Amino acid sequence: MSRPTAAHLILYVRDQERARAFYEATLGFAPRLHVPGMTEFELTGGAVLGLMPEAGIRRLLPTLPDPAAARGVPRAEAYLVVASPSAALARALAAGATELSPVAPRDWGDDAGYCLGPDGHVLAFAAPSRGGASTRAGMAADAAPDVDLSPFDPGRDLATVSAWAERPDVRRWWGVPGVALADLVDRPPGTAAMVAWGGRPVGVLCWQTPSRAELEEAGLADLPANLVDVDVLIGDPEARGHGVAAAALRQLCARLRGQGVRWAGLAAATANTSALSAYAKAGFAPYRDFVEDGEGYRYFTLDLTSIG
Repeated sequence: MSRPTAAHLILYVRDQERARAFYEATLGFAPRLHVPGMTEFELTGGAVLGLMPEAGIRRLLPTLPDPAAARGVPRAEAYLVVASPSAALARALAAGATELSPVAPRDWGDDAGYCLGPDGHVLAFAAPSRGGASTRAGMAADAAPDVDLSPFDPGRDLATVSAWAERPDVRRWWGVPGVALADLVDRPPGTAAMVAWGGRPVGVLCWQTPSRAELEEAGLADLPANLVDVDVLIGDPEARGHGVAAAALRQLCARLRGQGVRWAGLAAATANTSALSAYAKAGFAPYRDFVEDGEGYRYFTLDLTSIG
């Protein structure tokens, strides 16, 4: 007997627009679909979290007991494995959830915190306890991939990055190849790294401390002082969708924290849903949307003191 090829987990909600706003703020990325009757958020591993109005399921399955009759009663649990349970729980509470239990070690091997969403669904945010092994179903699928960072060496790495930069899917988000490559080569030592997955190069990371003038020009002058701004590119298409970007970002953030950096941030086009998902998975929280050269962007920040 064949197994299901995909999983769509659908929550019945009273107000679809309110629920969309809550889950977008909590998850840290926009839905891949938002139309009357259905909202879908694409999760790691191909799973989809859907939001359907209660009225819609009443029309679809009229013999089913009315979900509205159970309003206020916990009706389901969404157990989400994330990079920083504390940060995710804080986002949910800020978006209007009610805390049920703070993040704490659980006897199945996770650190997990619980809250109640606006429609009575229990949300759990979890990560494997440090030094422990999780027994929660599905944890192995979310384990960090085999990712390593090494200093960017133009003599060794420029040809590889140049080949990625010419790809149409990379140009869409990375810009004109010549400009991006020149900036990469001219960077100060220690501010760029190659991302390797399974021993082969698949991407590149860059980071810098923007000047106040640069932040003011982007309309982000209120960002925390001395924030380190990060850029990440996964150029090899075979490495996308496997958590590589999130794992690379977590490694870089751990290094920056060790150097005394308090805040890290990064931006992605709001149309680049893969990047939005990767940044949220790495623990970054949405800070503000802005527009640059006619393109909508979302800026994310992460307090590095919140990570392990």
